[in-house]
Amino acid sequence: MPTLTQGLAGLGLSLAVALGSTLAARADDREATATQLEPCTPGELDCWQTVKPALVDTRWADARCNDGTPGGYDFRPSPTRSNEWVILFEGGGSCDDLTLSCAQRSTNLTTTSIAGNGQWTRAAREGVLNPRANVNPDFHSANMVQLHYCSSDQWSGATSQRRITSATPQCTNEADCGWFFSGRANARRAIESLRRDHGLRDDGSQRVLFVGTSAGGFGLAANAEAMTALLPNTYAADGLRFVLDGAFVLDGWNVPRHYIGDSNVTSADKVALQNWRFWRAAYETFCEEKISAAGRHPSLCTFLSIDYTYLTARPPNGLGLAVLVQNSTLDYAAIKRLHLTLTNDPARQVWRCEMTEALSAAPWLFSSGEVYHTLTASNRFLAGSPDSGTYRDLLGEFWHGAAPRRIVLNNPPCP
Repeated sequence: MPTLTQGLAGLGLSLAVALGSTLAARADDREATATQLEPCTPGELDCWQTVKPALVDTRWADARCNDGTPGGYDFRPSPTRSNEWVILFEGGGSCDDLTLSCAQRSTNLTTTSIAGNGQWTRAAREGVLNPRANVNPDFHSANMVQLHYCSSDQWSGATSQRRITSATPQCTNEADCGWFFSGRANARRAIESLRRDHGLRDDGSQRVLFVGTSAGGFGLAANAEAMTALLPNTYAADGLRFVLDGAFVLDGWNVPRHYIGDSNVTSADKVALQNWRFWRAAYETFCEEKISAAGRHPSLCTFLSIDYTYLTARPPNGLGLAVLVQNSTLDYAAIKRLHLTLTNDPARQVWRCEMTEALSAAPWLFSSGEVYHTLTASNRFLAGSPDSGTYRDLLGEFWHGAAPRRIVLNNPPCP
């Protein structure tokens, strides 16, 4: 059976591209100047409008990036007035000044989009945001939205207060010059803006595919409950679907001498606690309540190995969501951050096998034992095999209500 990497190579994509992280792709996309933006006419195939809710309504002023500039999103209306929507939570890493330094964040990941509010510009997007039918047959005519990620908090920061970070060394009073970590407000205000101003109706007639890649996958899980609350009739009509791509990480991981990121900490749970405190984060209510009742800290709800159950369990025990998981058992971002890059490291095999076991809970799954990161928002979503089909095929089945299916490639049995 062909491997995932061979499938990618068949598309003319090198292994190096396959291993590229969402962060790298995002940096490439946003390292531009305003003079390089190409204007376009609404209705053209690759024409997107930038929307910054804080500049539209003062009630949305809390939608902001780390530096206080307005958060926002890019929107491409359906050319066919479709009732279907694809809403992508961007990824792009995070920072907590423990495992990842805020001072090392690229400016384009901490500030507003270079396009002005209301400006229409040309942008070539891939995967489920590709508007071409031959590449993206299931979603090409949908209303498409890409939420800008500029809060460095995996979309989970739940505060309007600033805080001092390594990126603001000159700051002595965080109330005046620290960073905002307002990812949750950014997500909520985007949906409110889309509902009021851009045709996202909540009358039960529309369907929405929410996609989160990398840090955006963590963020989509953290905000899933908010999405159902903002679209209650669509939720009640079973019109919401969720794709979590490259965001499944194990709780309880703690291996001696395997320090996480740039820290001297080996416990993933301790890092989650640091993130929760640093971002003043909040997660999904069902998970937080159950975890707290069991005497554990709600910061653990950042882990999909824990939160997946609450996302998918039927009410009153969870949200009862339809969720598709895309994740390598040797996810590139995870093994890099956990220092599991050496192929002869026994801990690497332990991680792969524990990931395999944790992912067994997902009835909708695309996975491989090869090293890569995300697939949904790039043309890497064509990866797969002749026998089982492609990831794109699986996304289409998931969207159209087929029976749950798992595609697992090149992941050897564990001891």
